[in-house]
Amino acid sequence: MSLFTNFFKESDTQLGIFYPNHYLIAVFRNLETAQQALKKLRLAGFAEDEVIAAAGQDFIELAKEETGLGSFLMQALSRFFATEQMSHDSDLDLARHGAAFVAVHCPTEKTKKEAWNVLQPEVPLAARYYANGGMEHLAGDFTTD
Repeated sequence: MSLFTNFFKESDTQLGIFYPNHYLIAVFRNLETAQQALKKLRLAGFAEDEVIAAAGQDFIELAKEETGLGSFLMQALSRFFATEQMSHDSDLDLARHGAAFVAVHCPTEKTKKEAWNVLQPEVPLAARYYANGGMEHLAGDFTTD
């Protein structure tokens, strides 16, 4: 079971696609770097149940939990239109190469900005915020990088 399985306060999928609404997800080169970022978030005032750092294997395990015909079809459709699933596929590739992940619950624009102000100087490989109205690429946009 993935460390992420019980972490997300809301669903981690939307229409069968990885979409943890109100979360900022940042990808780092390795677990050590992700854990350092996590410590900085905690020092900035984020509660223990609002932030998590996990190895890429945990992200891969979470993806394996998202199975089923409906998920498969929606993921394929998302890939076709180059939307959210493309970012998720990119993250999975990074995870397979040793990357680690930090997830931060950011229910407001203010908390998103506060979290990003802490994470941005740590130079994540990729980062995005999953909002009600769509995904916001903060770093490492797979379509331009």
